[in-house]
Amino acid sequence: MKLTPEQQSILDRPPTSSIKVAAGAGCGKTSTLVAYGERWAKRGLYLAFNKAIADEARRKFPKNIETRTAHSFAFRALDIGQRGNLVPRFRFEHLRDYEELITSVPGMTDGQVRASILRTLENFLIDAGTKIKVEHCALENTTQRNAVRKIVQGIAGKLLRFKKHDLPITHDAYLKAFELWHRIEGDFDYLLLDEAQDLNPVLISIAKKSGLPTVIMGDSYQSIYRFRGAVNAMAQFKVEEFPLTQSWRFGSEVASLANNILSHHSTPPRRMLRGHPGQETEVERYTGRVPRGPRTAILARTNARLFESLAGLERPFHLLGGIADLQRQLSSAYALRQRHLHKVTDDSVARFTSWQAFDDAANKGDTEARRLRDIVGKHGNDLPNLLDKLGKLHRPNEADAQIIVSTAHKAKGREFDTVVVLDDFELPSTQVKRRKAAPAMAGETDQMINLLYVACTRATSRLLLADKLFDELC
Repeated sequence: MKLTPEQQSILDRPPTSSIKVAAGAGCGKTSTLVAYGERWAKRGLYLAFNKAIADEARRKFPKNIETRTAHSFAFRALDIGQRGNLVPRFRFEHLRDYEELITSVPGMTDGQVRASILRTLENFLIDAGTKIKVEHCALENTTQRNAVRKIVQGIAGKLLRFKKHDLPITHDAYLKAFELWHRIEGDFDYLLLDEAQDLNPVLISIAKKSGLPTVIMGDSYQSIYRFRGAVNAMAQFKVEEFPLTQSWRFGSEVASLANNILSHHSTPPRRMLRGHPGQETEVERYTGRVPRGPRTAILARTNARLFESLAGLERPFHLLGGIADLQRQLSSAYALRQRHLHKVTDDSVARFTSWQAFDDAANKGDTEARRLRDIVGKHGNDLPNLLDKLGKLHRPNEADAQIIVSTAHKAKGREFDTVVVLDDFELPSTQVKRRKAAPAMAGETDQMINLLYVACTRATSRLLLADKLFDELC
């Protein structure tokens, strides 16, 4: 591997103190960390966000670098394998074990109280520290919010002392317990953190508590999971910063487009992204014709827009992350319309207690609610059969499909020869207007700009943009 001057500067820093690396899309984040592990043969730990990343990294790194997830450390340290009742997430039925701690809250039904308890508990488990904070509970009424926080504080106190009970726990619960009372152990000399822009506070706390010199690698402009509680770890570590601006994924055409998108950010990058000098990537207007092939991807912002692109499809396709989420969301919207509330299982739909409330949100500017409402209205009772047809066309294996479709969130970390970016991404200029009108919305508008940047930088050879995006950016 021939190193760029930027990469060489990073490798020249011994793992005796922490540094962070601000790397653009396709700029060789992981390969730079691999080279770092080869350069400094001491024992290092590559701490991955999930098992898939850890498994892939294990095939790339030298033997002196151990690749693990934070969950695997917690799992072993707390002997989670010796207990049963490990569940994917907490649901209403799990609250029965905490009935003595759940009280009524004025102005809220029992169902509303329990739904708020679950959301608040989830937010607490991925945050650092011991307190149930105001921001963990989304209720606007102060009295109600404080009441729910008090209930959750009691539940969390019992839940996290799980060596004293055999009640169900989640992966987030035992990781939270590890963050509070344990630390990474082993004879490691340094720590490598990748994709640091999308870590949650628990993972950041675990990394800091390790006390190890750390190389923090990430791209602040690929931070797109704030809605899930992720925070930008790049800003959490006050250490010397090094840049990586040479992309190896795409040519100067996409690099220029990416720089244009990020110029609308509330804090535009200080250094411009540079395209691969030997790579030509065409940027064109999308005319509705999608090239065939497994190396072609159609990207949308929302599941609802993806469904619109799939509704008339008759050829096998692969949806990144599987088709279950899309089917669940649309089936839930249909069930809400039919007043079958017990069949509403998708979180984004379950926050509405009636179709009227859903319709009102759509009319007031909730774009995803509007698309879902329009889909249910357009297809009516044919929607279940259409979802069944798409389920049969879907191929679990990418290699068996003629085309790949995905939300931009699910496509993060991937690359494709040809990428089609659909029209449900908001224009960068629109985000600038929103930010000027309401400065407090800067975080949200930046996330939308980041998401478009992520979508456009997945292409290696050809990028096709919806009309409104092409007209503004090209």
